[in-house]
Amino acid sequence: MFQRLKTEKPRVLQGYVDADYAGELDQQRFTIGYVFTIAECIINWKAELQDTVALSMTEVEYIVAVEASKEALWLRRLVEIFSIIQDSVWVYNDSQSAIHHDKDTCITSR
Repeated sequence: MFQRLKTEKPRVLQGYVDADYAGELDQQRFTIGYVFTIAECIINWKAELQDTVALSMTEVEYIVAVEASKEALWLRRLVEIFSIIQDSVWVYNDSQSAIHHDKDTCITSR
């Protein structure tokens, strides 16, 4: 249907995720943030203090990664509705513990 020009950048939906555990000193809540881009243009972002109680930084990073992944699925469908060529969806997270937790196949109570 559409052909990409050789000079055109690939249209990959990319998300970048980060969190700050206990960044607010008064109430010890954590701040989450993510941003999504297509072809190096920002299409969606969020930064807020969370109401959820987390016991560790790993849990905080995992919570924000899950929220960003849900947002990525919604954005992917939205991009398809507008017929924007999309190659793939990537969500980047710099927390090694959250990445390890995600890859672990062990079932836990949490």
